[in-house]
Amino acid sequence: WKMFRIDKKFKTIVFENLEDLSIIDAVKNGVGDMIANNLNLEFPKLEKLYLANICLTGKDMQAIMGHGLKQFHHEGSIIAASNMCKQPLGTLDELHLLWEGGLYPYEADNFVPLTNEIFNKTDGIGYVHCEIRSVNFAESMVGIDWPYLTHLSLGFMMSFKALFDMVPNVPNLVYLDMNVGGHYMNELVNATELLTNIKEHYPEPSSSKIETLCLVGKHGPSCSYPCCRQPFREAIENLKWYWPQLKNIDFEG
Repeated sequence: WKMFRIDKKFKTIVFENLEDLSIIDAVKNGVGDMIANNLNLEFPKLEKLYLANICLTGKDMQAIMGHGLKQFHHEGSIIAASNMCKQPLGTLDELHLLWEGGLYPYEADNFVPLTNEIFNKTDGIGYVHCEIRSVNFAESMVGIDWPYLTHLSLGFMMSFKALFDMVPNVPNLVYLDMNVGGHYMNELVNATELLTNIKEHYPEPSSSKIETLCLVGKHGPSCSYPCCRQPFREAIENLKWYWPQLKNIDFEG
């Protein structure tokens, strides 16, 4: 940031016309420390912010996320996302969070309270998207309470029973995509059986608001894309009864 300073006497740098800012890997290259130690930053016209693997002080988060920010993308630890989302989010139209890889011990033990805190503070944001890429997160999703999450992307396959248990805790979810690639064959067989007889297990339709379900197979032609095999494709149509708002079931891969 020092390179943007016109005069060393001034401790404040104003990015008067900057509308789109990306900061990547500041944890590794020390940009966060540079922000924290010496300079005050102002971004009066910033509308889009992308942060990946970055740690900032509270003051710096206030500077970057203040004013009229409209879109915020964050990749990195859940703790960092939680700290960022403690700032006022009222101006946002879109919030995107990406979590991948393993969980740090503290995050693993506190996944539910940390994520519940995040998604209970996003009221009023029209588009709230969370992408979870690693299967390491799957067992941690029991007990979630994400009332204002609207879009969820899972890089692994949950059992449909676990999915049905989870969805009531994400009451404003309208879009879900999930990986159902080749190495989830057993789960797909179980899903086909459950969905074929769904009315026996779930006599009443749910209150789900999900409108679009996208099932993604990513494991190459050798698996013949089980998500597209006929028994599963026929059974999955029964979801339109159980999730009454469901309009689209898409297959990708």
